[in-house]
Order: sequence, then structure tokens, then C-alpha cells
Amino acid sequence: MPKAVDHQARRRELAEAVWRVISTDGVHRASVRAVAAESGWSTGSLRHYFPTQDALLAFAMELLADKARARMLAIDDRDARTVLRRIAEALLPMTPEHRVEVEVWLALLARAQVDPGLQRAERDNREALQALLSGVLWRATAQGELSKDRNPDLEAVRYLAVIDGMTLACVFSAEWISTDAALTVIDQHLDDLLRPASTLPA
Repeated sequence: MPKAVDHQARRRELAEAVWRVISTDGVHRASVRAVAAESGWSTGSLRHYFPTQDALLAFAMELLADKARARMLAIDDRDARTVLRRIAEALLPMTPEHRVEVEVWLALLARAQVDPGLQRAERDNREALQALLSGVLWRATAQGELSKDRNPDLEAVRYLAVIDGMTLACVFSAEWISTDAALTVIDQHLDDLLRPASTLPA
């Protein structure tokens, strides 16, 4: 009887090989041939799953987004401040593994300027993240944690910009901006944005 093949697992294996090639040699080196060599697959077998480099890179980007999304979906808390901080922790390069993910994501973002498939993947991910942050901040408004003179949707844009800025700083200015320093900036932003729980009505 033929052995069952987990095609999704094989696609993930190839995407992870893309990450390793990009992390080591740069996105311009992530050809089908290079990824086949990194993964130990034949070029023909790889093309069965991803006929072009563009398709391979788009899936690699989508899988990176899925990994970050899974970390955020695992957050189980109703307190807006806690949720927002943990979202930042899920996106910042908090561990060596996450740092590689962020570096690969940034490399793919640069490539997205000339790759419509990557543009779509990045746009879809950003819209989903924006919607998640907006949802948290609308709930914060309803619970009295966010002042009613604040626009939750605009504050979501602003918060994501803070996270983006701290992420870039951690990657490109790591010698003086650590993840702890980035989280201090995040905490200060949240202090300015949200009312402490102790001041809320019982």
C-alpha cells in the first residue's frame, strides 16, 4: 500500500528551507535550485509543490505570518493592556528563532516591492493584524480602558507603527536597542494610551 504523504508538512519543510537560505545568503539567492539543495530535495520534486520561485517565496511568507498569528491567537486574557503587550511580544524578535523569522520577513518585504504575490501576502497579513488590534481597542473603549475621545482604529494604526519601529530597531540597531528596551518603549506607549485597571469602576 502506498505510503500516505503529508503534503502540507512537506510544503512547510520547503518553506523552512527558504527561510534558512534567505537568512544565510539573502532573498536574491532563494532560487528553486538553492532551496532544493538546502532541503535535500530534487529540483523536480520541489517544482511539484512550487512551480516558480515566486510561488515558493509567497508560501514562505504566508507561513511566517501563520507562525506569528498562532502566537497571538494563543493569548488568553481579557485585559486589553496585557493582550496588547503580548501581541508586541509575539511580533518582536524576542528569541533567536523569532529574530530569524523577523529578518526573513524583512527580506521578503523588500522583495515585495517587485513581487505582486508577496505584496498580496503582506497586505493580507497587515489587514488581519490591524483588525485584531482594532478589535482589542474597541473592547478597551467599551470597558472604559481607552478614553472615548480616542479613535480605536487610528490607535491601532499608531500602535502597530510603534511595534514596527521597535522591531526595526531591534534588528538594525541591536547593539543599543535590546528587546527589553523595545518592551520598555511599548510599556510607555501603553501607559499613555490606556487607563490603569486600578482606576476603572468596580
